[in-house]
Amino acid sequence: MEARFAKIISYTLHPLLMPTYGFAFIFFTENYVSTFIPASLKFIILGVTFLFTFLLPSINALILLKMKRIQSLEMETNQERIIPYSSTALYFFALFYLFYDAGFPDIFKILILGAAISILLTFLINFRWKISAHTVGIGGIAGAALGMIYRIQMDMSVALIAIILLSGIVAYARLKLNAHTPSQVYSGFVLGFFIELGLMLFY
Repeated sequence: MEARFAKIISYTLHPLLMPTYGFAFIFFTENYVSTFIPASLKFIILGVTFLFTFLLPSINALILLKMKRIQSLEMETNQERIIPYSSTALYFFALFYLFYDAGFPDIFKILILGAAISILLTFLINFRWKISAHTVGIGGIAGAALGMIYRIQMDMSVALIAIILLSGIVAYARLKLNAHTPSQVYSGFVLGFFIELGLMLFY
């Protein structure tokens, strides 16, 4: 039962879904960023974000699985993660360029840039060590939430507490599935957290 719960958490809070979740939270809560963006544009941004950060990387992974370049979608070995991580980083940077070229507000660009940098660093670290991408992702959301509290005076204290609790659940799930060691899980959270927080404060 616990293993099944851990798998559900791992899929529901997959790192590739974090940008979409982040934008959805901004768009559908009361804050000044959300108020001046038309509803139609919100759904376009969510759709494009979902396409670049989840759908295209997922299709790549399925193709690699079909070609037997990876043994499973879990990509348990460092070697298996090289192509998926590098291509995913390219998709994230492409989305950042798209947002930058479109002149979107800085907060949107920061979220995607932070995620892209996090994936790139995860990719590079992967050559030596198997850091947890799941906790990198949820850590990034936590860092972005704290950064938005200071940057745009957005009241996210309750949300931040909820994100921290979810981070603990994600960490538990990855450990329960024996996907990572505790140090890989905790360092992933720290990496994602400080990249997004730093960009929110200093970009």
